Amino acid sequence: MLRNKLLNSDDTKLLNQCRIESFRASGPGGQHRNTTDTAVRITLNNSNISTYATTHRSQHQNKKEALKKLRLEIALCIRDENAPSWSDTWSIGKKDKRYPFFIATILDAFLAAEWKISVAAIILNISTGKLNKILSSNSHLMKKINQERTKLNLNPLSVSK
Repeated sequence: MLRNKLLNSDDTKLLNQCRIESFRASGPGGQHRNTTDTAVRITLNNSNISTYATTHRSQHQNKKEALKKLRLEIALCIRDENAPSWSDTWSIGKKDKRYPFFIATILDAFLAAEWKISVAAIILNISTGKLNKILSSNSHLMKKINQERTKLNLNPLSVSK
């Protein structure tokens, strides 16, 4: 339930549960890169979940980008055994506000299925091919699942073409 509470909260409430830091980003970018503290790092309190954004010259834009990344990290890192069913919404795109829930639900199904794709597909009520296609479209999700499979001495899943 913690994950759903975090993902459902509006930006202000979520940010109130985080530590926000601004800093000067290093690397290429010319004369504008190191003149102000526009890079933003957001860390969820009492966790090791942290994201940052440095791509924009605006601290406000970087904060917005880092918050978006934080929601995805929460979805990737926090499991919920009582996750809602998404069987009727398998076409959710990455720009959809519900996308972090979508990713979290897939990971919850894999956890319940002991990281086996065929069992996870049954839990999610979709075909293994459809699930493989979803996994192939998100490298972070695939990486997380393969990390967990490796811990159990299971072969990593491969990306379908």
